[in-house]
Formats: sequence, C-alpha cells, structure tokens
Amino acid sequence: MLAFAAPFAKPAADAQPEEAIMQWDIGEIAFRARDARSWWEFPARVVFTHRESNAEIAQLAYWRDGSEYRVRYALPSPGLWTWRSESGDPQMDGLSGAIAVAPAGEARKKANPNLRGHLRPSASGRFFEYADGQPFFLLADTIWSANTLRCGLGQNGDGPFFQYLRDRKEKKFTAILHVFLSGFGDDPEPIGQANEGGYPFPDGDLKRLNASYFRYLDARMQAIWEAGFVSASPPTWFGKVKYFIDYETAKRISAYLMVRYGAYNLLWSLSGEYQYAMRDGKWTDADLAELGEHVQAHNPWRHPVSIHPSGGLNWKPPHNRQSPGEAFQACEWLNCNWLQTGQDDARMRFVAIRPRENYERTPPKPVFLSEANYEGPPEAKSLNPSIEANAYEARWQAWTAFLNGACGYGYGAHGLWGFYDPEFEEPGKKAPGRYAATWREAIAYEGGGQLRHVRDCLSPRAWTALLPRREWLEVDGEENPWPSEDDIAPPHCAAAPGNLYVFYIPRGNAERSIRLAELAPGSYRALWFDPRTGESFACPAPSAKAPAWEIPPRPDPAGEDWALVLEKANAETAG
Repeated sequence: MLAFAAPFAKPAADAQPEEAIMQWDIGEIAFRARDARSWWEFPARVVFTHRESNAEIAQLAYWRDGSEYRVRYALPSPGLWTWRSESGDPQMDGLSGAIAVAPAGEARKKANPNLRGHLRPSASGRFFEYADGQPFFLLADTIWSANTLRCGLGQNGDGPFFQYLRDRKEKKFTAILHVFLSGFGDDPEPIGQANEGGYPFPDGDLKRLNASYFRYLDARMQAIWEAGFVSASPPTWFGKVKYFIDYETAKRISAYLMVRYGAYNLLWSLSGEYQYAMRDGKWTDADLAELGEHVQAHNPWRHPVSIHPSGGLNWKPPHNRQSPGEAFQACEWLNCNWLQTGQDDARMRFVAIRPRENYERTPPKPVFLSEANYEGPPEAKSLNPSIEANAYEARWQAWTAFLNGACGYGYGAHGLWGFYDPEFEEPGKKAPGRYAATWREAIAYEGGGQLRHVRDCLSPRAWTALLPRREWLEVDGEENPWPSEDDIAPPHCAAAPGNLYVFYIPRGNAERSIRLAELAPGSYRALWFDPRTGESFACPAPSAKAPAWEIPPRPDPAGEDWALVLEKANAETAG
C-alpha cells in the first residue's frame, strides 16, 4: 500500500494539511486535466518546499489513465512540506497543499532500508550509500521477467512474484535486476510480453500506452520497495533479437518511466546490452549520450545512471570492453559503471579483470558487475563443461568481483531470470532455455543460496575502505597471476592497510604457498571463513611486527575454496 494516495488535488483556497507520512515513504497527488495530450507529455509539475529549510524538489506529473495525471513523491526531510502545482492546463494549475513528514526511526529503517533514502555514489566514488550515509551492500538477483503474467501477482500477495521476493529477501539479496518492459529487443515476441493488464503498447502502437499494464507494474514496484529492495533496471532491451522500439520512442518511454517511478529507490540503466541498439537501430555514441542526458533531465531525485553492456568482445572499440566506461567515463550523465563479463567459462577471467580496470578509471565511479556467468542446474556441467556456472563458480564470481574493485554483484540463474514455467500458457510463455530448468528449480540453486555469506562476511566490516590489492600476493614464491581462460585458481586480496585484509582462495590451491608480501605492522586476529556455509573460526595471525605473512594452510577440505579475514585485534564488527 502507498503510504499516502491523495484524492484529486484541490484549489489552493481549499487545501488542508494532510496527515503525516514517513520520511522517504511513497505518496501520490492526483490531478484531472482538461485537455487531452500524448502519453509522453508532462503537462504539469509540482514544486515541494520544505518549510524549515526552504529546500525545493520539482516533480513532473505523469499520465495515468484517461484525463488523470499523478505526481509520485518521496520527501527526504522531516517537517512540514508545502506543494503547489504549475501547468498550462487550467484544471491542474495553481493547486496546493501541505504534507507533514515524520522521521523514520531506526527500527523502521532496519525493517525497510529504503527509508534511509535514495542511493547515491559515495564522496569517494567507490560505492553506493543511502541518503542518510549508510553504505549500501549491492548484492542483486536477476529476474528480467518480473513484469510478466507468468511471474504473476496472484491473490492477496500469494503469486509467484511475491514468492520470489520472499525467497530473495531470506537469502539476503539487496537489489532486484529487472526490466520495466519485458520481451522487446531480447525476445522474439512481436509486441513484448504481457502482464495482468495486457501489453504495454496496445496492438503494438507506440503512440499509445495501456494504462492497465502500468498499474500492474506499479504494484510490482511498490512490492519491491516495501520488501526493502533497490530496483536495478533498464527500461528494456532496445535491440538484439529484434528492433521494435525506435530511438525517439526510447527517449519518450525512458523519461516516462523515470518520472513515474523515480520516487522509488533506483539504479538506472539506459538499456540492456546497449551495443545491440547500435547494431540494429544504428544508434551512435552521440545518441546514447543524448539519451543519458535526457534521462538525467527527468531525474530530480538524482538516481545513479549507467548503461548495461554486452559481454561480447567483438564489438567495435571502444564498445568491446564489457563496460560503458571506455566510451562514456567522462560524461556527467554516467554516475556508475555497470559491467557484463559474459556467459561462459572462457570469459570468467574478466570477473577479476574488468572490475579492477574500471576501478582505476578517472574520475572514480562505483563499479557494479551486473551480469556474469549465470548458474545452471547441477547437471549442466556434465552436459557442457564450458558454459553455465555451477555453485562453486557462482560464489567464485561474487567473491572475486568484490575483492577486485566492484562495490556490487548481480547473480543470475538460468530458469529464473526468464521465469520459465512449462505449465504457463501464452501469451508470454518463456522458452525453456538450454536445460529446461523451471523457476521453481532455479530459485533453489545452491550457489544462489550461498552468496549471502559474502554479505555476512564483508558488510559488518569496513568493506568500503578495501582497496583491490591482489598484486600483494605471491604464489609459490612467484608473482600472483591474473585468472586466465584456462585457470581461475589464482587468489585474490583486498586491503585497508593496517586495519583489514580479506582474501579469497579458490579451488586448486591446497598445496600452494600463498604469501602476503605487504603487511602493515600491528596486532591482528585471523579468521577462516567458509564461503559454502558461512561458518568462521580462528587461525594463527602474523606477529605484531611482521612486514609480510605466510598464509596458513587451508582448512579441511583443503581442496575447496576459502575466504580469510585478517583484521585489527580490537576491530569491532557491526550487526
């Protein structure tokens, strides 16, 4: 439920202060227009003014249905806010009101972290934080097909969509990777995929929106927010399997979605796998930059904006680096770098290489590995060893990304991201994929359940101060190599020198000597951390004056992967 869904706005003389809503909670103001307009026009805006500080926020009104327009908001400060509408339409102009905003206490913030406020890049440019300054540990799960009939809402919160959210919250994911409009460029359906309200564009007519479709999308966005998740979302794929949404419509729908859903907590991507829009729609670098600037012009909440790349290596430079940073790092509209490192074992080495590469770019911007090699069913490796991550590779990717400069990781599971259900009939049935795994099977994959341990290990500690420093490791007396196409065994290290060192030691290191060559002298404690179970136990720490450290032999089973934490002896962990 929305915290406050206003009746239709009243003339200024009749406006009365409304009952209090909570800081950062979602509210709406409704208007009736006199004149008909196209769905992509924004004929009114509301200016919110905080009485105590005079801070202002201006938010556009979006078309909802018929002559109805709405402004959705989330007010950032406790106290009294007044608002006044501005419009060329006389029925929407000069209306006003007042909203009392109560502070969100720590108990409510713990229950729903979105009450901490919208995400923003930290001052260092290395990670995301909530508006109240709390660092955000970005562990995302992928369900590109969230807004479809087969991922239904059901009755009274019992549909597959809500079952999915409850499972991912229990497994400690913090963000949901999904698209607003499913089944366009990346699927063969001619007019996209339907949700409970039908298709987004009636009969494929891009000049019309289906109001019912967006009301069901509203329900999903509200549920994601109430569950405490951040939405990490591109509007859709604009190319790949087909090219349906032209560039002008892409600009229109992007602005519309930002205006309609900008009150929620968002990480925004301009497109899924943007290179396909360049190939299929002949979009240029300048077009993408213009789209980024257009989205930012409709983004008063200042949500971080990026663009999701292809994991392919054969695109024309500079678009062949699995990141937008090579082409757009200097652009002001790009606030962070989303990466994709590819869907096969041969490219898994880039899970280490690309985060570090983008970490080193200037100016610094948060790095989010939004797509890596998705986990498949347990039998996948025996059928085709070169594709589909198993549980070990799923956790390898997450640990490796975080220790090489990424501040976020996006997990994916085959069968779940497309929400395959063999019992679901058209419209909108998703093809089974390589192994016909259903969403009910994929939601239970072992690796997806083990990623919580990455968060449990890092988030209570000073993870935001960690620097990627795998070059400080020596393996069998030699320089630590980067992972290669054939070997992902080389270990990883990130350090806040003198305070915290975190190591990830993959399989294949049972008999190897691993040495930390650069250690700030001090009193430390050391803990082995099992990435499969989350269990931890003490191990011998270096002496107080040691300038280096020979990492102790791996615990049993020594052939498995292990994490190791070396921290100041008096360090405190949060939560």
